[in-house]
Amino acid sequence: MPTTREPRTIVAITGEDDRFDAIRSRATALADGADTTVILYDIDAAGVFASPVPTEWSGDGQQELMDEEASNDRLDADALETAGRGAIATQVRSLRAMGIDAWGWLPTRRDTADLAAYATRQGASLVLVPVGMAPADAPDSPRFESVE
Repeated sequence: MPTTREPRTIVAITGEDDRFDAIRSRATALADGADTTVILYDIDAAGVFASPVPTEWSGDGQQELMDEEASNDRLDADALETAGRGAIATQVRSLRAMGIDAWGWLPTRRDTADLAAYATRQGASLVLVPVGMAPADAPDSPRFESVE
C-alpha cells in the first residue's frame, strides 16, 4: 500500500537583500519535489508596518486584493507588491516559478516569540532562521533550524 506524505509548511526568515540567501536556498532544497509550502517571513517589515493587512485607510482595490491572503496570514506576490514589498514579492515569484507553493508574511515585531507564534498558527513543522537568532522557548513551537 503506498504511503501518502502529509503536506508540511516551512517558515523561513528573509529580507529585502541577499543576506538571507542561504536560508531561502535551504527552504528551496527542502521543498523541492515535496508537498511543501514555504512562507517567507520578511524580518525587515517588522517596525515598518503597523499591520500587514489593510486598514480603513487602505487605497482602492487593496482590500479585495488582500482579503483572502490576510485571513490566512499569508500574502501572495501581488499582495506583497501592493504592500510595497517588491523584493519579497520577487522572492515569492521565484519560488513559485520552481513549482513551490510560496507565500510571504510581513510581521509587525522582530522577535522569536512572535515568529514562533506565527509558525504555530501556520502549522509549520520547521522554522529556518539565521545563526544567532535563538529559537523561541515555547513548548508547542515548531522546530527551529539555524542556517549559516
